[in-house]
Amino acid sequence: MDCDPDLGFAERPGIGSVPVNFLSDLESTGGNSGSATLNSRGHLVGLLFDGTIESVNSDWDFGPRTTRTIHVDTRYMLWVMEKVDKANALIDEMDIIRN
Repeated sequence: MDCDPDLGFAERPGIGSVPVNFLSDLESTGGNSGSATLNSRGHLVGLLFDGTIESVNSDWDFGPRTTRTIHVDTRYMLWVMEKVDKANALIDEMDIIRN
């Protein structure tokens, strides 16, 4: 399958689109928005931006079955930079692993 030119390097072939966000079972609290989300290799994969409504009580009582944090996917951030903001010069300056 060829890469869609409108999606660019941020496309995830398995879904034929650019991932926008993802969930994790991390605990977060007010003031954590914008925190870096790293994978096991220390690569930036997203930014925390919210929690689900079921996670509100995790400040007092962490519930591993219901606590979920929402992160914006780095591929989406890069897609916005490239396709919407036309910030290609900035993207070129960044050390991005494209896989």
